[in-house]
Amino acid sequence: MNIAFVGLGMMGLPQAANLIAAGHTLTACSRRKAQAEPLVGKGARYAATIAEAVQGAQAVITMVSAPSDVEEVYFSAAGVLAKAAPGALLIDMTTSSPRLAERIHSAATAKGLRALDAAVTGGVKGARGGRLTILAGGEAADFEAAKPLLEAMGKTIVHFGAAGQGQRAKLVNQIIVTQNVLAAIEGLFFSRKAGLDGETVLATMQTGTADSKALRIQAAMAFRGDFTPGFFPKHVVKDITLAIEESDALGMDLRGLKNVRDRWLEVLYKYPEAQSVQDIARLYM
Repeated sequence: MNIAFVGLGMMGLPQAANLIAAGHTLTACSRRKAQAEPLVGKGARYAATIAEAVQGAQAVITMVSAPSDVEEVYFSAAGVLAKAAPGALLIDMTTSSPRLAERIHSAATAKGLRALDAAVTGGVKGARGGRLTILAGGEAADFEAAKPLLEAMGKTIVHFGAAGQGQRAKLVNQIIVTQNVLAAIEGLFFSRKAGLDGETVLATMQTGTADSKALRIQAAMAFRGDFTPGFFPKHVVKDITLAIEESDALGMDLRGLKNVRDRWLEVLYKYPEAQSVQDIARLYM
């Protein structure tokens, strides 16, 4: 399939590479050509603008940073909705607002285009290995049409229903994960302050009900002083804020999540250089 890929960051670049490896024809769109060079080396075409990238593309995949970026990419005068070829399949994989996903779907339908929201989880490691979990919303027929592309990037691919529902499913993930990470980090650093042997505590907790990926990965890395850059704290705050906005709209008070957001805002204020989820542990060191 002929694909235009917009957004070549830590996630988008390996996702695009996997599409090329799967045999698809890809145009890499970035303001800076240097970002696209690894893909050009694999056979991709480079485009500096969305208008150029989407020309003749059967599918347009976007993986940008925030809802404001999604808004610009899709709704600007020279954006995806204005320039995509008739009948093109638009797939936004950014973690973004469910209501924005609904707007994109409505606008796309009105223009004879098709649209899916397809947020992902699995991090950079999952993106590189083509093992992402992909949570999709949109028409069932469009989901089926997108499957060959999604299968090149992910292992677990689930259709959650109408437009916006993929984004809502991703927010469920973020509600759970962000609180799990903080709880696991607080537990391990409590053990250190209490004079317990941290490695023994970590190994023991992994055998009981406290076990989780957050404990085994992010909390363990933080406890051992490993702050390797990964998912940036500003993106954690963005995702938590999206979840709080959506829960407020549903009449829910997610008090625990709001507490976690406050701690992350403290991280951003005290450690503006932070570049990983583990960095929240700095509040306890």
